[in-house]
Amino acid sequence: MFAKATTNFVTEIDPDGCLVPVFRLNESDNLALLSLVIKRKRFWFWQQPKYLTTDFSLNDVLVGDKDIDTAVIETDFLKYNSTLQSNTSGGADADFGPGRVNVGGEGSSKLASSFGNLTKQEIDLKRLLDDSKDRVLDLQHSLVQQTRENRREVLGVVKECITTTQPCTISEVVHKVGSCGAFLGFTVPRKIQVSVKNGGHQSNSSVSVEIPANTALAYSIIELRVKSTGRFDLCLMPHNLGGFETDGMEKGVTVLCSTPPEAPNRQPLQEELEKLQPQFKVLSDLPSNTRHCLFQQFSILLKDRTAISVLDLALEDVSCGKKPDLSSLDKVPSLRSAVQTILELFQGDDGTGDAQADSTSSGKQLSHSAMSATHLLSSALEEMNDSVLSVLESCCCPRTIQALQLLVQHVVENKKCSLKDSTLAILGDENRYSQVVKLFGSSDVVLSKEEDSVSAQLGSQQGHMPHVLCIAICALASLAPLV
Repeated sequence: MFAKATTNFVTEIDPDGCLVPVFRLNESDNLALLSLVIKRKRFWFWQQPKYLTTDFSLNDVLVGDKDIDTAVIETDFLKYNSTLQSNTSGGADADFGPGRVNVGGEGSSKLASSFGNLTKQEIDLKRLLDDSKDRVLDLQHSLVQQTRENRREVLGVVKECITTTQPCTISEVVHKVGSCGAFLGFTVPRKIQVSVKNGGHQSNSSVSVEIPANTALAYSIIELRVKSTGRFDLCLMPHNLGGFETDGMEKGVTVLCSTPPEAPNRQPLQEELEKLQPQFKVLSDLPSNTRHCLFQQFSILLKDRTAISVLDLALEDVSCGKKPDLSSLDKVPSLRSAVQTILELFQGDDGTGDAQADSTSSGKQLSHSAMSATHLLSSALEEMNDSVLSVLESCCCPRTIQALQLLVQHVVENKKCSLKDSTLAILGDENRYSQVVKLFGSSDVVLSKEEDSVSAQLGSQQGHMPHVLCIAICALASLAPLV
């Protein structure tokens, strides 16, 4: 809930800027000015970097006894109160022999954030430049060594922090209604029809958290470019990136997909999806029970972007041999359980290897490939905002997801698709079609229907959201049970 509120705060006041939302209350204590933050660059071109707070400040890793004591500029920032409300609905039908069961649900949530008067603290950059001139990092310090060993991590220094000035509250109210109906028909000497009245379930939850004064809500950093001698430069301009030099060569960062052009168009989108087909095939080739389990758990996680972020980072940690941290989901058992269930598919009792894999090298390779493909899906979902995830959740039943996958194929090939196709027949329902239009529209893909056909047009907005949506749909369809 805290992460939702701070993410929404940053999205509203600094959508294209450099502010980073604070995801955990515990992080706030590690975000004083001059604190060190690790910026972890990601695997896929669409992913935003991860920022990991540390227990150290710049002074802790400098050679020499003299500390940098730079001036702090403190100003009143703004007064912030926000209410974010969302509504979702969805349903699914299934045939079992002579019977048919339908399940439906509706839900709404309201997140209210009253941060009150906020203040901004900034480092005096001119003085920091003077004070840090000719200073040297201790390359033997454990934090510096460990960051230096990871090719995707760089060190940064907190230069700006937005904090509360008085106790404030975050409250969330969730309302859920579910229903289940069934119609069963049997052919016997005399036809008998049995009707089951709709059953229902309704739940409400309300949670309120009080945030103390002087709590950091967002911050920004300056990256450090560290030379092999330990001397460092502050990267003052956005295009200047930090990193470590080794034997005079700055370490690079591997990106697993090429960056798409600024204005998306069909050819690069089709090329990127073709490159990722082996990843989708890995998912579709998993044992059916594993695929169904993954599909079910991701359907649960679509309810909460923060949980998807936790899963995404946990998969990175597992792939690097680190123990994942799920503590931020301790107060949401259902989401923590979904993340844990996914991780257990790729971890043995000792935290390494796959529960599905055997001891052969081919089994281990399959485990690594399956984890990489699952990470591809979680990374795409993490780039979506709450409203897009909410619409995708309403479409996350096997029949609809498979229809969306076929629609994606027609989009990238610039073809019209016929609603008479049995796979796309579900889009004939106006309510379902309106949800699909909303889903694609959120990623700058405009759908239009003419009689029994649907066509798509990519918009001209800059960004990679069409790629992200298509990747998420194709990956989910690879996991969806066949209908």
